[in-house]
Amino acid sequence: MSKVKLSIPVAFLIENLRTSGEPKDVIIECIKKQDFTPLLDKVKEKTMDFKERCQTAEDIGDEWEEAILSGYEFKFLHINGLKRLLYFRFDRAIDRDYEQDGITLKNLYLDPLEIDTLQGLIGRQWQVIADDNEAAGNVQRRVSIKLLYRNEDNS
Repeated sequence: MSKVKLSIPVAFLIENLRTSGEPKDVIIECIKKQDFTPLLDKVKEKTMDFKERCQTAEDIGDEWEEAILSGYEFKFLHINGLKRLLYFRFDRAIDRDYEQDGITLKNLYLDPLEIDTLQGLIGRQWQVIADDNEAAGNVQRRVSIKLLYRNEDNS
């Protein structure tokens, strides 16, 4: 079974709501009722237009509830969206936790679970690459995130 694929606005609605720390069922109920009051003081981006993003999900048919319950991946994700995802999901910020070199992010430290989670979300377009050969386990590893070029091999 393939993962639900979400558009950027709907994925960031979910990611922002997740930053509240509330359980999935509470987040789902808030979206269904379109009442975000219980979460507003807890989310990272309080100014997000939650109702507009819910309307976007409805308009384009993104399966947001299944995405919350079972996970998802981005349909498309540009570099600024990637940086925003790192902030929402992993609390990592550019110039504090990693650097940008063109369309590559580097010197980002993530633990193995974070690496797997991130690759699962962005793997359609981006690749998370360990920069070092540190021992496996729960140790944070330095990674780079590079855009996948699917048309490199035209032979």
